[in-house]
Amino acid sequence: MIILFLIILGLLGILGECYLISLWIIARRKIKKNKFSPYSPMASIIVPCKGIDHGFRENIQAFLSQQYDPYKLIFVVDSKEDPAYQTLTQMLDKKSHAQIVLTKPISGCSGKIAALLTGLESTDDAAVLVFADSDMKPDSTWLQNLIIPLQDETIGATTGYRWYFPTNWKTLLISAWNMAPIVFMFYPNYTFAWGGSTAIRKTVFETLDIKTKWRTAFSDDLVVTTTVKKAGYKIYLQPKCIMESPPETSIARFLRWGTRQYTWIRWYYPLFWFGSFIGFIGVQLVILLGILLLILGLYIPGILMISILLFEILYGWLGISTLQKTMIYPKERYPSKIGYALMTPLVFFLLAQNVLASSMKREIQWAGRTYKKPKN
Repeated sequence: MIILFLIILGLLGILGECYLISLWIIARRKIKKNKFSPYSPMASIIVPCKGIDHGFRENIQAFLSQQYDPYKLIFVVDSKEDPAYQTLTQMLDKKSHAQIVLTKPISGCSGKIAALLTGLESTDDAAVLVFADSDMKPDSTWLQNLIIPLQDETIGATTGYRWYFPTNWKTLLISAWNMAPIVFMFYPNYTFAWGGSTAIRKTVFETLDIKTKWRTAFSDDLVVTTTVKKAGYKIYLQPKCIMESPPETSIARFLRWGTRQYTWIRWYYPLFWFGSFIGFIGVQLVILLGILLLILGLYIPGILMISILLFEILYGWLGISTLQKTMIYPKERYPSKIGYALMTPLVFFLLAQNVLASSMKREIQWAGRTYKKPKN
């Protein structure tokens, strides 16, 4: 009876992996069906800036050079002493469609949200609000691609996502970690608005009173996600807006970042976090049990459980194959698909570690500040 139970457990693990693999296959078909008519309402882009990271000038120039009309850029800086202020002042000279504003301190919310709220004060003529991070390097059609799905009134917000192009095995692991959850964003039930590249019609933003909700929040994108979805709107992932970001080179730092992200999710999106907890940790326990069973000589259930690793490798291969076809970058910029595939089992193990660690977090240290779980 115990052997039968173990075999069934192994089969359930394989079925779960087959479900994940099917998400990539269906996502590729969904993308081909989505077509939109021309659409270009007045847009205001709010870009909080703090310090000058690698590629800052190139990123700002990319924002200034969008093939879209009409649009306005609002760069928000904490103070004139911030290095970003002087650089922006030089770059925005004679740029009539861009301006710099200084963040107004707001207690009760994160520094980034305070910057976004300050930027909102300069968006009177906008029909669409766009929120972006300064460390993202948009291509020239980013704004058009991000906004065009909003003509569908069932879509409350559109989003892009970040992408890391790897240069060695460590950055390949980080890139594969970043890639693994993207598949869920192709499905309305799972899609979330990424604060680094999000667009929303101003009428929706104001009707849902997101501005007020932000004043007591720490995570801008999770507030947008939960509010938009509760109102019955969809959030649409635009694969053409999955944009290059500066590569993260420290696995330890990236793991801390991942734990922080899942802690935000636990606070603001508990149902999704619970599903992630059960899924990621459950699969790792099944794999470990499979190894133990093989050591004990119980080969049939052990092999079934261990075979989950092969399905995870296939998941990684399908993921990079799909994104190569849907993102805007040429194929030669991507390394071997095999590398992503072989890294995927380790990625799922690290994701389980992120979720487990987030379950024990009571506060978050971020950008020199400490945040505690907000009161419901």
